[in-house]
Amino acid sequence: MKQVYYFTADWCGPCKKVRPIVEDINRDLADVKFQIIDVDLEGEFARRFEVKSIPTFILIEDGVEANRLTGAQTREKLLEMLNDEKNPKKNV
Repeated sequence: MKQVYYFTADWCGPCKKVRPIVEDINRDLADVKFQIIDVDLEGEFARRFEVKSIPTFILIEDGVEANRLTGAQTREKLLEMLNDEKNPKKNV
């Protein structure tokens, strides 16, 4: 199963715009799980992944960072991130 860390905050307008897309993908794809992480509540976790702006999406495969997107994304861009095997993996 692919796991995506979705870094967000309640006060973030672009995050609110993207959240329904994240929820739809979570519901539609059985092999993907988005974990919603509020940077205000999980600041240390966000720092561990060097999250500088939100929303940020980090794809984790086999325990390593496989892909990352920052900013409000379309459903198509998120699905492309999930299927892109060209990016180098980084240990987390």
